[in-house]
Amino acid sequence: MARRRVIVGVGEALMREGDDREQPAGLGLLVPVHAVQLGHEGVAVSRIGQDTTGNVLLSRLQVLGVDVRHLQTDPDLATGRVLVNALGTRRLDDHAAFDNLQWDFDLEDVAQRADAVIFGGLIRRSGQARSAVDRFLAECRMALRVFDMTGRADTELSRSHAVSGLRYAEAIVVDDYALHQMLPGAADKPPDEAARELARQAHLSLVLVAQEGRPVTAYAHDSAHGGDSEHRRDAHEATVVALLHGVLAGWDLAASVRFAERLARHVLDHPDEPPPPELLQPAS
Repeated sequence: MARRRVIVGVGEALMREGDDREQPAGLGLLVPVHAVQLGHEGVAVSRIGQDTTGNVLLSRLQVLGVDVRHLQTDPDLATGRVLVNALGTRRLDDHAAFDNLQWDFDLEDVAQRADAVIFGGLIRRSGQARSAVDRFLAECRMALRVFDMTGRADTELSRSHAVSGLRYAEAIVVDDYALHQMLPGAADKPPDEAARELARQAHLSLVLVAQEGRPVTAYAHDSAHGGDSEHRRDAHEATVVALLHGVLAGWDLAASVRFAERLARHVLDHPDEPPPPELLQPAS
């Protein structure tokens, strides 16, 4: 069995509303949820409002076993919401509690204990939150730091905000849009060549290309491995955490990608059930 790690999600905290149900969403919440399901200590670093929605999110995370001691509460701003309609269109609040994430010295403690941190692009839309996140990442001296650029308020990506996040990243997660924005001229290159060039330019050890409707492909140094199943946005965070689980356990890239696909299928087919023990074994 893989050693228990401290895996931290740093990002937006949202309530997803749609399909006649409400459920936690956002990188800051879903990363630790999936980390706990894989047997790790999952820590949420984000900010919610002092409102009913925030209380519901907090209770659900506690039931799931997430460490919520670093999930801040804001007296003025509301908990973020993402509305998803029947056509799959997503609408996100323009300003929410997670945009006001504050630095405090309790964060320094968890940063220094972390084995891996997955941080997102959406929380970087606010200067206040961006400053707190960067200070946190600077303290993560022993952690593998993964920058997930796929979560955006809309289709736009601030290149300056992304570049500033890259300073702290050893690995990144991109879709086609983020890849093209970060590497002008990428559209004229084969995807594997573009991903490797970005890895060289940004001194990255791992690039995960996760595009909706296509198998994920992971690039590490001179190796690459693509999956077999179409990537789904609804299982994105599970896919990323599962691949990181394999990497931290010392599995090769192919086994890590296969494991990530297995976990993603489980999340899509059984969204309210933790993975069974047999699923947690290395993919053959």
